[in-house]
Amino acid sequence: MQKVTEALVGWVPPARLTYDQNLYPHRYAIDFLIGPGRSVVPKEIRHRIDREVMAKPNAKGEQRKKRHPADSMARLMLNAWLKETGEDEDAAYRALADKYLDAHGIVRP
Repeated sequence: MQKVTEALVGWVPPARLTYDQNLYPHRYAIDFLIGPGRSVVPKEIRHRIDREVMAKPNAKGEQRKKRHPADSMARLMLNAWLKETGEDEDAAYRALADKYLDAHGIVRP
């Protein structure tokens, strides 16, 4: 069996993420809410959106068994949160995107 030190000799760190202007701010904001910022959205909003989604029938008119994909759920939650607080949508997306960049060590030019 290979030793730990031998395994580390051949290990190459994964490529560091780089800034993509096409992803800023919307994709980065949603990725923040899906990943490291999952707990940022208030519980009340998360539970309410979850209940609303699960109460609606699926495309076949049957009771829904699955939630929407994570990015769709995050977008619904963020929209509900912004509507409730009356915050500026663009400013909120930029703030969330900036937190995503910070969390991943991505430098924005």
